[in-house]
Amino acid sequence: MGKNYTIGRRTDPYIESQIHAKLRGASSLLNIGAGTGSYEPSGMMVAAVEPSEEMVGLRYNSAIPVWQAQAEKLPFEDECFSHSMTILSMHHWHDRDKAFAEIKRVTTDRFVAVTWDPDSEPFWLTRDYFPEIYNIDKNILPRLSELEDTFGNVDVSVLKIPANCADGFLAAYWKRPEAYLDELVRANISTFAKIKNHHEGLAKLQSDIRSGMWESRNSELLKAEFIDAGYRLITIELSSSKTI
Repeated sequence: MGKNYTIGRRTDPYIESQIHAKLRGASSLLNIGAGTGSYEPSGMMVAAVEPSEEMVGLRYNSAIPVWQAQAEKLPFEDECFSHSMTILSMHHWHDRDKAFAEIKRVTTDRFVAVTWDPDSEPFWLTRDYFPEIYNIDKNILPRLSELEDTFGNVDVSVLKIPANCADGFLAAYWKRPEAYLDELVRANISTFAKIKNHHEGLAKLQSDIRSGMWESRNSELLKAEFIDAGYRLITIELSSSKTI
């Protein structure tokens, strides 16, 4: 994935505003699974953790210190940061229990995460063309109940995805179906690398776009400026969860 990651995966301003609203009041921030640095705010001390050497090399904000490390073993002393965040990375962690314990250890106030809710309904791409992706994601993403069991009180809000979303994750092109036919777009969406055969789904999508079937089936969706595609913005107050 990493070779062309900065082409398709970058900060979307509307999504950024939703995330940064949850980081207000932070004096220091740890970005876990930081990738190339999207959504890292300015105006505070920020540190990043990223396990992939290739991703570290692609980071475009060189002013922020980066550690090549995993969420399960954060290279920091206790209570180093007021806030921690992670953006669409929890499904890549090998042991979420260890990672959650580490987040509690190094963070004093708040943990903010963007994830996808496995109990949500599929959007048109995974409903009509790639149900295998939907089934894979349901099995690898943490359920909200897992977060509640670990942290206690979890605030959950819908992460609204704009029609012109600049950050090319799975649902980013919900109003631009032809984008999924682009190999570079798919290369920056991790779940596409996990499915055995994507040719049938792509052929069906291409045929439906050309025939007008896709537009007819999704005519109501095309009137929308934003959608709820199952992505959630999680906010956890750690001061209360550490007693659980």
